[in-house]
Amino acid sequence: MKRATPLVSSNPRAKRVCFDKDNGKVSSFKPDGVPENHFHLGGHNYAVVSDFACVARIHLCRYKLDATGSLPPTKDGITVTPSVWLALVREFAAIDQAFDDEKVFVIKDCLQLSRTVIENVAYIICQSYFQRKDFSRQFLTPVSMLKEKEWNALKDIQKQITSKTVSIMFGRVFLKFLRKEVAKHIPFPKSDSDCIDAEIVLTTSMVELLCNHIQENISSLFICYGCLEGYVKQLGHECMTYSNEQRISEYGDLAILNMDWDELVADFVNRNIQMHISPSPKYCNQIPRINS
Repeated sequence: MKRATPLVSSNPRAKRVCFDKDNGKVSSFKPDGVPENHFHLGGHNYAVVSDFACVARIHLCRYKLDATGSLPPTKDGITVTPSVWLALVREFAAIDQAFDDEKVFVIKDCLQLSRTVIENVAYIICQSYFQRKDFSRQFLTPVSMLKEKEWNALKDIQKQITSKTVSIMFGRVFLKFLRKEVAKHIPFPKSDSDCIDAEIVLTTSMVELLCNHIQENISSLFICYGCLEGYVKQLGHECMTYSNEQRISEYGDLAILNMDWDELVADFVNRNIQMHISPSPKYCNQIPRINS
């Protein structure tokens, strides 16, 4: 395979450390004390899930061992949104095929992946970009360079990364959308007993809406290889043989990442607006436990 050099941006302001500090927390760590939201890919490369400023993000970061024995982040790496991560997870097989054909692969018109050889070592290069007004691509300087072994490690632990992202999105991220939507409506005072009854109804309503949205997204993401291959026998069709438990186990987390959170919250508020009551802060804080 021909050697290639990663495309870089001429904009020096694009350079930055890929992992933002979350509420002042130190982003460096010891090799024997890896934070739970960090996933080791090999060497000093890690996948990191964060919720900086109530926004979930997935980072592919390279760290460097310093004189104190700690691993602070370098400027090498990329940051993607949950929707881009979802698209990446669903295209792993197609990406590897593109690499075999010596082609690049583009995710959601914002992330380019390619494979190159540098000093007889194969690397997977992930680089973010944005489209200019003239439709040309402006590539950002920070890139993620993973050895093939590290790339395979990323594929092996994709479900763990996805699950962590989902747990974050059902925490502060979801509450942010809920409070924003509730704030659009003027609450009416109710007695304590009315509030207790209302919160029971709201909890039931939330569970029902979550089930509906997750089911719809599982249906849109579900892949039946029997249908794709045109199998005659029904036993070869996942759409016929998969139980609800299997569908949720296989596609549940991906379905949650694929949900339209604004739509879910709007549905929740509009469905219960006739109660003329705004969910209390205590109830909002209980939602992550309800969803778990």
